[in-house]
Amino acid sequence: MTATDTGEPDGALRGLLEPGGGVTLVARRASFPASDARGPASHAERPSALELLLGALAADLLGGLARECRRAGLGLRDAELRLRARLENPLVALGVVGEEGSPAVRSIEGALHASGVDTAPLEAAWATVMAHSPAYATLARATSIRIEVRPLP
Repeated sequence: MTATDTGEPDGALRGLLEPGGGVTLVARRASFPASDARGPASHAERPSALELLLGALAADLLGGLARECRRAGLGLRDAELRLRARLENPLVALGVVGEEGSPAVRSIEGALHASGVDTAPLEAAWATVMAHSPAYATLARATSIRIEVRPLP
């Protein structure tokens, strides 16, 4: 079965530049602050674009896991996904003069910690989630993604 293009987007968002360089993102009735990709400082008040990219992946995968566990009748109690991204050359992303290479994401690594589901059913549900995740499928085309599944008692 092939999806028909109705002309309507499957997702939409508005980005509004604020005085001072901040950004407000608006999706449906929700809005949230952000900053550009060059905001790795731990004291930053707003998530960086890179953190939001990881957040989109985490939201897609965790939401999908909850849905898949419900469908399969699995008793998922809690889940946490920790993700880290590494850039090919962070200095290029910062605009350091003379730096060469790419600011692209070199790899994404992480771990899924979940409780209430045995290892085999959790891994099966996780495989289904990754096979159906638009964020994962898109990012996996561009970079290496490695996420370990770690069931908890």
